[in-house]
Amino acid sequence: MVIGIAMFVVGFLVVGVVVVVALTSWGRDEAATEARLHAPATHTVAYVVPEGQDPAVLISALPHAGFVSVTDSTGGTERLLVECEESDRGRVRSILEQVEHRSIDGSRLPAGHVSFEDER
Repeated sequence: MVIGIAMFVVGFLVVGVVVVVALTSWGRDEAATEARLHAPATHTVAYVVPEGQDPAVLISALPHAGFVSVTDSTGGTERLLVECEESDRGRVRSILEQVEHRSIDGSRLPAGHVSFEDER
């Protein structure tokens, strides 16, 4: 009985340590990606996420095509920063236009032409 309780406690502690290490590693990776995308040497495009739209849907569509993205909400506007070369702008635009646009409450939003912040 005592051995069983001791194994349970040790197992619980080991699982806790593994979770903390995994979350720390994931956080560092995310911070490094965000820093790289904000660096002046990295070519990015910025897409202003329409009011009420969930950016997670857009973010999840981009890695399937090989693009890295993060959200940025500086200045009170939520933007999606996408790392891409100038020649890939059209591909990123096409991916974002093909994503089904839904608001956070699940209602369908009208799909429109995607324009990047530097095109306005």
